[in-house]
Amino acid sequence: MAKQRDSTDDKLIQELTKLLSDEKSYNNILSSMCTPPSNLSRAIASLFAEINLGDPGLFPTALKLEKEMLNELATMLHAPKGWSGSVTSGGSESNLIGCWASRNWAHKEKGIKNGSIILPKSAHVSFEKAVDLLNLEPKWIPLNEKKQIDIDKVQEEINNETVCIVGIAGTTGTGVCDDIKALSDIAIDNNIFLHVDAAHGGMILPFLEEIGYPKYDFDFSVEGVKSITIDTHKILGGLIPGGNILFRSMKYSKLIEKKISYLSDSSTTQINITGTRPGNSVLSSWILLKKYGRSYIIDRVKECMELTEYLVSKLKQMDAIKLAFEPTINIIGFTTGFMSTQELIESLSQYGWKLSFYSNWARIVVMPHFNKDNVDLFINNLGEILANRRN
Repeated sequence: MAKQRDSTDDKLIQELTKLLSDEKSYNNILSSMCTPPSNLSRAIASLFAEINLGDPGLFPTALKLEKEMLNELATMLHAPKGWSGSVTSGGSESNLIGCWASRNWAHKEKGIKNGSIILPKSAHVSFEKAVDLLNLEPKWIPLNEKKQIDIDKVQEEINNETVCIVGIAGTTGTGVCDDIKALSDIAIDNNIFLHVDAAHGGMILPFLEEIGYPKYDFDFSVEGVKSITIDTHKILGGLIPGGNILFRSMKYSKLIEKKISYLSDSSTTQINITGTRPGNSVLSSWILLKKYGRSYIIDRVKECMELTEYLVSKLKQMDAIKLAFEPTINIIGFTTGFMSTQELIESLSQYGWKLSFYSNWARIVVMPHFNKDNVDLFINNLGEILANRRN
């Protein structure tokens, strides 16, 4: 039985609360792809903190719920029968696992020992880590005018040593979705593994058409896609960390599977990098996906997309502001001729706003913790900064 909290514990929690007082609120955080979890998810984190999915023999019901949660994601991403996957520590681990499987598949099917991997310039830093760890040669592909991976350049870089093509569905910097269908055609023609990083976009793109936005084909409905990264700790609002990797078929995940004989169930196998895995994140995502369901997700996506449009409209009304691109999803980039982007971000930080610097623009991610009042206050503060600089 868990130890009951006593007065000493309460004092320690009060101390931590004071130490972290400036880090509890997301209200002014405009740079994060994460968002605060619901009160229900917070309760789950407290009640089920001891569950370790790395030792599933001890927690068989939690393992069953993990499979049910993954099945919800698989259905959403149009995975065929025979799909496989796992909950991970986040998008970075998922991308590493996808690259790992692609390398082993290319070795088995084509005799490539290490080889090279095709990556867009917009790829997340996790791929830099993956190529280093897996001893793969990165082939960095420039972006076209739409900030998508340049398909012609991809075709030029394909050779007998190519083990994987990576496409991004909702890039970190712009939210743009690469032309996954075109990448799929290249992958099929050349018998190459195609991995899609949809860590952020995977919980947004499937619902856009339903709420009146353009449709993007990026998931397993595209024939050449072999694996997909998708996170539940981003717009869904699940507990951190909440990453997931899904494969079209078990034949790909089997190539990286490791048997763990020392656990309570000696037949346990893992495809994860991590061994110990927190169960409370899975339980939170299970509730959000299976019990709250589709309408809950659509409402969150719709609110964020509408708020993105509202913020963009306000920025466009400011003569001194220039958009870096027209948003695809809930990511905005902008600059001003009155000061450098770094100066602009530092000036906004004086008002408490937290933005990030990406390429040469200030980057905003419009998440569920942001609302119209926040937008109006932000625009007022931005206007004050620009007016002061003019004067």
